Amino acid sequence: MSTKDTSRVTDITIEPPLEPAPQPPQDERQKAEREFAQFYQQQESYDVPQLLRQNRRRRLWLYAISILALLLGLALAGFFIFNNQGGGKFGEEAVKVEFLGPAAAPSGQVVEYRLSYTNDQSVDLLNTEINLRYPGGFTFQEAAPQPAAADGTKFSLPRIAAHETGSITIRGQLVGEVGEEKTFGAVLTYEPDNFRAQFAKSVTVKTQIVASVVNVEVSGPTQLPADQTLLLTVTYRNSSANKLTGLVLRLTSPGGFELELPQLEPLSGSNNTWKLPDIEPRGEGKIELRGKFTEAAIAGNQGFRLAIGLVPPEAKDLTVQEEKIFNTTLIKSHLTLSLTANDVSLKSAVDLGQEVVYDLVYSNEGEVSFSDLVLVARLNPLFFDWTSLRDTADGVVDAQAGTITWTKDNLPALEALSAAGSGSLRFSLRTPAVLPAGVTSGPSFKAQLAVRAKQLVGDSLREVSAQSNEVETKVNTQFSLSVEGRYYTDQLVKLGSGPLPPKVGQTTTYVVFWRLSNSWSEVDNIEVNTTLPAGVIWTGQSTVTAGQKVTFNPNTREVRWQLNRLPPGAGVVLDKPEASFEVAVTPEEPDADKILVLTKTTTATGRDNFSGADLIATAKFITTDLDDDLGAQGKGVVVR
Repeated sequence: MSTKDTSRVTDITIEPPLEPAPQPPQDERQKAEREFAQFYQQQESYDVPQLLRQNRRRRLWLYAISILALLLGLALAGFFIFNNQGGGKFGEEAVKVEFLGPAAAPSGQVVEYRLSYTNDQSVDLLNTEINLRYPGGFTFQEAAPQPAAADGTKFSLPRIAAHETGSITIRGQLVGEVGEEKTFGAVLTYEPDNFRAQFAKSVTVKTQIVASVVNVEVSGPTQLPADQTLLLTVTYRNSSANKLTGLVLRLTSPGGFELELPQLEPLSGSNNTWKLPDIEPRGEGKIELRGKFTEAAIAGNQGFRLAIGLVPPEAKDLTVQEEKIFNTTLIKSHLTLSLTANDVSLKSAVDLGQEVVYDLVYSNEGEVSFSDLVLVARLNPLFFDWTSLRDTADGVVDAQAGTITWTKDNLPALEALSAAGSGSLRFSLRTPAVLPAGVTSGPSFKAQLAVRAKQLVGDSLREVSAQSNEVETKVNTQFSLSVEGRYYTDQLVKLGSGPLPPKVGQTTTYVVFWRLSNSWSEVDNIEVNTTLPAGVIWTGQSTVTAGQKVTFNPNTREVRWQLNRLPPGAGVVLDKPEASFEVAVTPEEPDADKILVLTKTTTATGRDNFSGADLIATAKFITTDLDDDLGAQGKGVVVR
């Protein structure tokens, strides 16, 4: 008979009976022993410690399930409690914003706009802020309540209570051209008291400029002898109930008219434009303009265009409010010539290698006809490439003397010119690619036309001659800009940092260089700028050898460098003014196998101090494919 091993059973104690137990009969005892042996001979044995461990596992599972059920209940309870804080459920549609203003308004008028907001629910709104976007031509004056920003673009409302309604009123002067539509925008941002996320509502309102509060009248003689002074009286009125400031007057006069400069302050950066005194409400002002026509003026109708406009604070451009054209008839009694170069009658400016187009108008302002007219153009022979001449009238050219002559043989219209008759011709020449030998500074050339003709007066045939106005053309300085991106110097010294070629997820820095050059004339008010694409980081590292430091505007992403002046010879016989700045890129997975743009087109502008022309130079994009960097060539494509 086999027996169960009980050596592993512990903590079991058998107490002896208090009295001896009676012994069973022999046959019953033997029977019990057989049953006991049969019980322990079964195939499945019972391990008490194993049973205890199984029992503990069952209890642990029950505990775990109970804890999970408790946590789930707490989460559900928290959800319902969280969503019912403040006495209600948040709804974005319950936040209403309305922007009201005039649909139409005269330019120059003070206008008022009202922004209303409503929180139509049982949840408070926190960290509330209203940001306004004003159109060009709007000058902020005041608001209620007081804005958080001095320019009236930001209002802080720490809390908008449940079911609260409020409003903001904005006042300012609106300036624009008639027919122009001005758009105002507003964005309300907030956080619900029971939901930690930021929401926004945006609205717009539009106002169309339908008229102007400025009115102008121009008076003067309807006819004018050529030798008399022209007097134009300009009367301007303010029809609004507000004082008008920033008024300017612009005059566009016909060719051959010389204006006596008025006693007014000129508007910087504009020709024949002057600042006007302020006008009180319902007030008016008067300006007198005087001048004379030169011999180059053409007899007949002469149109003067006068515009009154407003230049809002911080703005540079004139916004025309009203424009009038005044016509007068110029009376002459002789043969006249008028010459323009590139549509300019007195002084023009060209670049080397640029074409100059000359237009000539000849007129008989008298009552007697002319015959056998001969026209002669006198030019500076050194400043033209005579092989580039274009002349449909096929005048006779003397390149050495710098003349072109037209007669009735090559222009039949010159055979006779009747009273009040006129004619015209056009020719063009290209300036050379380089300055003539010996010309180093102040390059310019002049052009003039002369006419000879015969006129029969009674029985006498006389010869008449006349000259056109002299047109001076100044040659603009050669103003240039060069840009390059670098990782290494020419000596292969590292300027940048990080992997090259650029690698996805890792940062590489590059240095961008700007250099200016200028030939024979001083250039003033130079500005160089470019734009950084999204994803290109301005690190703040920059250097300059002249001018102001390089700046970066994070809102427009514009990089700018300004210099007051660029002397003649800069970058030619003098050192090149230079600016540099560092940028960084961290390519992302979509950038793999691509060349990244570091800067967009770079533009340099300035004013030629000699010719008076506005100059502009541009340079290409800069990419991670650094063409000018020998050490980085072929390493511009992003790798993984």
